[in-house]
Amino acid sequence: MVCRGSGRGGVGLSEEFAFGMGDFWTSIGNIAMATYLTMFYTDVIHLNPANVAFMLLLVRLAAAIWDVVVGVLIDRTRTRWGRARPWMLAGGVLYGPCFFLLFLDPCRTSAGRLGYAWISFILVNLAYSTVNVAYASLTSLITSDVDEKTRLNIFRMTTANIGAMLVYLLAMPLIARLGGGATGWGVFFGCIAFMIPFGYWYTFRMTREQDLGGGREDRVTLGSQFAALSKNRYWWITLGLNFLLWVYNGIANGMAAYLAKYVLGNPSLTSALGFATVLPMILGLPLSGPIIARFGKRTTSLAGLVLVVAGSLLIRIDSSSLGIFFLSILLRMTGMVPLNASLNSMSADVVDYGQWRYGVRSDGMVFSSSSFSMKVAMGVSSAAIAWVLSASGYKAETSHQTERALSAMVGTFVWVPLVMVLLIAILLVRYDLDGKMRRIVAEPSYFQTRANERSD
Repeated sequence: MVCRGSGRGGVGLSEEFAFGMGDFWTSIGNIAMATYLTMFYTDVIHLNPANVAFMLLLVRLAAAIWDVVVGVLIDRTRTRWGRARPWMLAGGVLYGPCFFLLFLDPCRTSAGRLGYAWISFILVNLAYSTVNVAYASLTSLITSDVDEKTRLNIFRMTTANIGAMLVYLLAMPLIARLGGGATGWGVFFGCIAFMIPFGYWYTFRMTREQDLGGGREDRVTLGSQFAALSKNRYWWITLGLNFLLWVYNGIANGMAAYLAKYVLGNPSLTSALGFATVLPMILGLPLSGPIIARFGKRTTSLAGLVLVVAGSLLIRIDSSSLGIFFLSILLRMTGMVPLNASLNSMSADVVDYGQWRYGVRSDGMVFSSSSFSMKVAMGVSSAAIAWVLSASGYKAETSHQTERALSAMVGTFVWVPLVMVLLIAILLVRYDLDGKMRRIVAEPSYFQTRANERSD
């Protein structure tokens, strides 16, 4: 059997681990693109930062549209393997080869390199979108239990940050040992690309989707489905939270490599900054479950934002100190633990709330729209970094940057995340679904009853 029956519960430790491992590979790919790809383009194959910014933004926006298409297809898919798992496996198998192409330098002219970058970046984003939307949709398809969804997200985020930590610790040292340059980059990330399809196969093999009822999506028009979602204010809130969080992550991760190389004076320190980024997540996420269950997703996330503000302002003391940077990132990421632990399960709650309130279950559309907002945010943040570098007079061919360029790097790293935190807090104040969901899922049969009433 590949689908368990309707109802709550039934997710064992092995399945939680297998589900979490899916994000291990997603995170490795995301960190590679968010932290290292811009530097590969500007410092290794010497593409113009303005051209890179335009490409990153435009391709991400196009991929975001594909996210929605995949979500619609998932909602209308019925197979013996479930709705989302087949798409996750297909996307994962394609993602590995496409990721392999990303860090290669087969061309010898600037025009050829730029053209190749466009093609490879488009391919990897289409594959990434397919696997990521399908994988994220599993959260609400595996279980309807509020606490189980939070535990699944904690497993997911913990393994994701372990994957990120490995990339941070290994990437620059191993690339240097492999000779540096495009060859070193291609070999290191090529080894990762080879393993990616096997990782997603494991998640496919060891997880099961649950029949949650309300299977009307294939008989409901796309317009009606979107109309139901558009009336769900919690959908809009989670979209905004996803966008703001990923702008925050994109700026913080993407600028780290430049800060290490030029502000702190040692590119190998990217590993130290990366370690400070993921350590609070690895240690904090497993401990956050009981706290979130006790105080709720909104309250714990809001409390964590206080640490983010303190950590960001700490850098103003001495932006040239590794110790200050390390402590600042530790504080910032500790403060982001509750939101990272909660956000995916918030989206899963939006699915269940929408089915209860409007009689239409839209797993694929909810998670694809979250991925849409994430892609737009990643495009905006990656492009913003390249634009800031270009506007500040950054020169990739020199090891020393002007004071203007260094100030722009530090300022972007500090002030843009602070603005994101303020906007996140405003949206969290308006999110009051925690208490409602516990009442809604108290009787699992209510989902099917509600769907039947709407069908009559």
